[in-house]
Amino acid sequence: MPPEIFLANASGAVTGTHTVAATTAPVRSAAAIARGNWMWIVFSGILIGSILYLETFDNEEVNQAIKKWGDAARLLGSDQFGAAIAAVPPSDNEWDFDDRDAFDLFMRKLGAEINSLAEAFNANKDTLTSARDAYNDAVSGMAQALMPILVAVVASIAFQFFPATTPLAQAIGIAGLTAASAILVLVFGNIGALLHALAAAFNTSGRFSFVSDSRPGWAPTGSDPDIKDIKIDWVKDAKFYQ
Repeated sequence: MPPEIFLANASGAVTGTHTVAATTAPVRSAAAIARGNWMWIVFSGILIGSILYLETFDNEEVNQAIKKWGDAARLLGSDQFGAAIAAVPPSDNEWDFDDRDAFDLFMRKLGAEINSLAEAFNANKDTLTSARDAYNDAVSGMAQALMPILVAVVASIAFQFFPATTPLAQAIGIAGLTAASAILVLVFGNIGALLHALAAAFNTSGRFSFVSDSRPGWAPTGSDPDIKDIKIDWVKDAKFYQ
């Protein structure tokens, strides 16, 4: 099954799909025909191989990953888990002992850490979304840039069979080869830079607070949040409370 790009309206409803293969198919076909120009015999194979490689990008898999990151952020945040945590503390009338302040402080710290995780999940979702869009834009841009070149090369095929126009066919083939090579290098360079930026974005743990040297909103910069485990010494045997 070819990779798909989902097309949705403003409300998020899917109105259709678009595949990377569909975007690059005309270029692939034209490149095969362009082998009739002897200057393109080898490069046409390289170009078709490169396009087939680009078509292995699975938009559906990326879309599923984006959805899962978004769902994780939503469920961990205020929608479900965050709301459940907020409902844990009893009212002041139910618990007004000296240890109440310590418990409230712990809950605030825990809430800050949960919010940081949710923010990080959303950041991963946004990063993947941007990467997916940039990849598809690069492929579409390549297709749009290569098609006029390939059309010119295909049109020059007949010229090479007549002595008077053979130099023109060769010139068109060389010019097209040079331009197509530059476009191919540029596209793969952009994709390489995109992957590098993507890896860096997923490695920015300093932006969010997960570890002891993190900086949640309630802690000053450079300080240790010092979140500790809670130990319960049972007044009765643990089974009494089950």
